[in-house]
Parts: sequence; C-alpha cells; structure tokens
Amino acid sequence: MTKKRKREPTWKSLGEFVNEGVLLAVPLCFPGQSSPPPAGETAITTLMQGPGGTVYLGTAGQKAHLMAAMIYSDTGVVLEMGVIPGATRIEAITAVGDDLFILACGESGTTLWTAPQFVRSFLIQEWGLSRAEIEKVADVLDTSALGTVATRDGRTVYGLTEDGQLFCLQTADGSVEMLGQIDEHGRHGSRLAIDTAERVWGSAGNAELWVYDRGAGEILHTRVCVPAAAGRAQHTHVSAWAADDHTGVLYGGTYPDGFVFKLLCDEGRAVALGKPTRCNEVACMTVGHDGRLFGIAGAEDDLAHLFCYDPAEGSLRDLGIPVSTLTARQYGYHFASAITGRDGEIYFGQNERVNHLWIYCPPVPRRTTPRTSQ
Repeated sequence: MTKKRKREPTWKSLGEFVNEGVLLAVPLCFPGQSSPPPAGETAITTLMQGPGGTVYLGTAGQKAHLMAAMIYSDTGVVLEMGVIPGATRIEAITAVGDDLFILACGESGTTLWTAPQFVRSFLIQEWGLSRAEIEKVADVLDTSALGTVATRDGRTVYGLTEDGQLFCLQTADGSVEMLGQIDEHGRHGSRLAIDTAERVWGSAGNAELWVYDRGAGEILHTRVCVPAAAGRAQHTHVSAWAADDHTGVLYGGTYPDGFVFKLLCDEGRAVALGKPTRCNEVACMTVGHDGRLFGIAGAEDDLAHLFCYDPAEGSLRDLGIPVSTLTARQYGYHFASAITGRDGEIYFGQNERVNHLWIYCPPVPRRTTPRTSQ
C-alpha cells in the first residue's frame, strides 16, 4: 500500500492588493544612467502634464526638486531638472507656451520661478540630456501657499495663505492680489478646485463650501454642505478635488471620514456618492478619459487604497492596496497627487521618504456585442 503524498497548501491572495489593471512604480531617475534624489527629498507634492505628454513633478523635503517624466516611445526616463534654491516644497507647476512656472515654498516664504519645458531628446543612449537654468521671477508671499489651483491657460494661480486668505497670482510677473479671508477663525480646508466657468471652490467650517467668482469679485459662502458623519460636520473639509471638464462636474473627497461626492456647480448641489474604503481621508483624485473617477484614500496612519467611481454604473469600489511587482517589488502607502496622462494612464505621486512615480493602467472593458463581419 502506497502512502499518499501530503499536498502542499496553495497560496491564495486575500484580495487586499490592487488586482484590476496594472500598477507600475517608476524610479525618479534615468535607469542605469542616473540616481534619484536622496531619500527625504522625493515626496511628490504636485503633478502637471505638459504638451506632448511630459509629466512634471514637484517634490518636498530637505530640498525641493523639479523633475520631468517621459514614458512614451524610446524615453522611459524621469529627469531631474534642478533644485529650487531655498525651497522645501513645490506647491504648483503650470505651463504657458514653452515655459514652466513653479511656485515653491520655504522658510522665507513663497517664490515664483520659471524654466523652459523639457525638449525631448534621442534617449536610447545616455547622451543628449541637458538641464536648463531655473530662474527666479518674484518673491510672492512672506508665508507658505497652500492648496493652489491654476486656470487652464496656466496664467493665473489661486491659492490660500497659512492664515486662510485667498490670493490670485499672475505667472507673467508674479504679481499677487489678496481676494479676502475665507474664515476668520481658521476653519477651512486647504484644497481648491476650479470649474469650467473658472469659479474657484473650497471648503470652510461646518463642511460648507465657498466659491469665488472673478466676475462678481467676492467670496460667497454657499450653504452647500459636503457629506459628513453625524456630529462630525465641524471637523469636515474637502481634502481632494478632481474636475471632469467634459461634464462640468467637480468631484470631492473629504477628511476625516473619507466620503466622496460630486458637486453640480451650476445647480449649487453636492451629491454624496459614498465611502469607498475604510480610510479616513481621500488624498487625491483624477478623472479618466472614459469619465471614471480614480483616487487614493488614506491618511498618515492608513495604508493607501486605490478606488474607482463609475458614473455610468453608479458604482464606487475599493480596488485595494497599491503594489508594483515588475522589476523591484514596491508597495505604495501614502500619496498626495494624481493626474490623467495623454493616453488615459493615471499618474499618482507617492508621498513618503523614498518615492516613485506610480502609473496605473486601468483595464479596458470587453465588448459584449456579437461579432459581425465587416
């Protein structure tokens, strides 16, 4: 009688990691030719896509780095464009024509810098890369800027000061206009959004939204409230925004309860969509080319979770914890920025001590109609 061999237990995932689509963690360098900035200087605070698909990154830490990422054709490189003198955080990057404008913060306050956009070179070999000089435009504020948002032409940037004043910055010369105080008691969120009519939206005390209309020239407290758990409205503010320029809808995510909502701007109405994960904060969001909303939820004490809202289905789903298994295995715990790329890929800016640029390629839905002859 033969003895039966004991069957080895099979590995089975608990389903905690993202298994829908593909996530790639791209190092902040030219692999094999350069090294990323030092640990403690690579927390990605802002992302901006320029013409041609180049993605520009701003970092925070002991030094603030400006970087350009190119993943198309024969590129596949993240190039360091330079360190912003005296800055510890890049708050915003915009593009006007062939020029970049960089809003950076440090101990001495907020300054505006400019640099030419990166021109793609022949990148099969290491030569052909050059760094243009980053030049100072103006000293902007004596304090740090928070939650900035740029108009679509890149010529105007709105932001908040640390004491809650809304300001308007012209990138051409660095001139600043103070537009008013959001809340004299300091009860306001630090994230701003701009709708298709170029109205600026933000959150104040008691989960209430405010809006600034350049034509009217005043800050209006709308009495529109974002979703909050019972008894927690006084602690609630908008921690992330994403604009759908195709429909005119603004999406928002909240802290401390991690709810997602959509704002029908012309109607002045916020519609709660639900809580996608167990996490207590929505960190960043972006709208994909197909209208789906992708975002990351998770505060400092959480493990980040990727989520998706599909307006066609009305579904809001937790997709799991970010993990990249190609080349070196990487886990993503904290993120602070998100944008949609040229071909519909989604970029997420990791915000830890050692960081990567994460690229999410969502799945393409299968066709359900019968095959027909052409």
